[in-house]
Parts: sequence; structure tokens; C-alpha cells
Amino acid sequence: MQEQIIQFLKQSEGYISGEEISARLKISRAAIWKHMQELRSEGYEITAVPHLGYRLMTCPDKLLGYEITADLGTRTIGKQVIVKDTVVSTMDEAFRLGMENCPDGTVVCAESQSKGRGRLGRSWVSPRGKGLYFSFVLRPRLPLNQLPQLTLMAAVALIEAIETASGLKAAIKWPNDILFENHKLAGILTELRAESDQVKFVVVGIGLNVNASVNQLAPQATSLKAASGKSFNRTEVFQAVLRCLDKGYARILHHEFDKIMAEWCKHSATLHKRVRITDPAGSVEGEAVDLDEDGALLVRKDNGVIVKKTAGDIFLLR
Repeated sequence: MQEQIIQFLKQSEGYISGEEISARLKISRAAIWKHMQELRSEGYEITAVPHLGYRLMTCPDKLLGYEITADLGTRTIGKQVIVKDTVVSTMDEAFRLGMENCPDGTVVCAESQSKGRGRLGRSWVSPRGKGLYFSFVLRPRLPLNQLPQLTLMAAVALIEAIETASGLKAAIKWPNDILFENHKLAGILTELRAESDQVKFVVVGIGLNVNASVNQLAPQATSLKAASGKSFNRTEVFQAVLRCLDKGYARILHHEFDKIMAEWCKHSATLHKRVRITDPAGSVEGEAVDLDEDGALLVRKDNGVIVKKTAGDIFLLR
């Protein structure tokens, strides 16, 4: 009901009378007044003038499920959005939902995380109400060797959404970082549940710094606000990200990873650079020359041998 009232207020160019809202929703004027009070308690600034009605002045800087899904228009990712105030980690929440057989594309987001995490056991700094911290569950029918495609898809989607929402042209550092002028703007984490080599579901987690100041973030990190000098409506940024993710996921399901790979290469901050990659097997140093058909990074060592890497900690060398 509150979602419908907010939509009425947003669509009205001026005031909308309580009588009109009552007629549309078939509820009493007293019920309308109660809903208006609840919306105000959530942070909406709504004025009421006798004989004119109600008018929406400002919306809260708060993630609300019905604001996120309003006119979202996605097919899979974001059809169901669960909003939490504070969680330990959205990855944990999404993994639990995946175990409970939630639908493909279910999203869980939070205003803050007490122990947000990144790759290789690192933490993700999550200042309250200043970023987008969310994870989503996917159930793709992909072999294990093609799962790196999902991380690359998410990176391309973030690049596209960031430019759409802010005009900033970011870059992708393999395998999962989004950079702006060599400062970390966003990160991606992918985990999976598999049984007998069959993927049950994949959880993709994303942290995007939106309105945080530099002193609220980890060293060498930045935000859309810090990079552009202006604040952003986080709901609008979130909708842009979800739409781009949904488009990318559809491409993977339709076996169009080549299009994603082309976009990834165009925005890469890694290809044609000298790199060192460290993983449990050791370190490899050489030139990052290309991606293979599954999304793994190909590194040409100094002896000419090309090594395939699907994960690892990467350092760009001079």
C-alpha cells in the first residue's frame, strides 16, 4: 500500500488530495493518514495542506525494497530484492537463501555490514548508508570451468552502470576490481555451492563505494562522490547496476560470452601489462596477453610459455 501511495505522490506534479488517494486505493482517509505517518518515519518528507492534499518533497537516502524494484524492468536479477539494515555479510545472507532454494536472481542488500568480506579473506569496508553492499544468487547451467564468466560479466556490468549513473569511465583490474584512476571503486566476490561437480548455485557479491568520503574508506579506495565531486541517489545507482547485471546474465545464458569478453578487454587495466600473479601453486610473472574462451587470464612468461590463470592475487608491475 505504501508503495502505491509513493507512486501516486511521485507521479503528481503538485498536490494530490486525500480524497483522490482514498478513491484510487479504496481505503479510508484515516488509513491514508496512518500510511503517511509511516512513510514520514522512514524518511520521506511529505507536506500536507488543507484543501490541497499531500505533496512529496524529498525521498530518504535509504535503500527500500519498493523503491529499488519500482520500474526496474529486469527479467531475473532483482525480481526479488531483500533489504536488511545491518548484516554480518550479504554473502552469508545470500548463501543461506541459496540453500533455501530461493529463485534465480534473488538479491539481498544491506545498509551496512559488520564483517563485509572480499577475496582471499580480506575485509570490505562498509560505511553505513554510503555504498551499495549486496549479493545475488544465480542458478546458471554452466560447467565449473565456465564459472569465471560470471565474475567478468559482473565487472562489465559495473563499468556500464557506473558510466550510466555518474559519467565516470572506470577500468577493470583482473579478476574482480573496478578502478578509477588506479583507486579501487568496487569489488566483486564469487562463491559457489556444488555437489558431484554439479553447480547448485553461485553467489556473487558486490561492494560499490557511492557517497563515502575517502577517509571513510580503505587506503587506495575511492567512491563515486570522491571521484566526481557530487553525491548520488543510491537507489538510482543500484537500479542501473541491477539492469546491467540482468542484461549481462541474459547474455551468458544465451551463450553470448564473446560479447562480454570484448567489452571486458576494452575496459581492462590488466591486459598488455606486466603482472605477477600469486596463488597457492606459487607465483607467475609475465605479460597479461588475453582471456581464453572461459574467461581465464593468459599470461606469457619471459620464456614464451603461456600460463592460464582462473584466480589469484595480481600485481601490476612497471
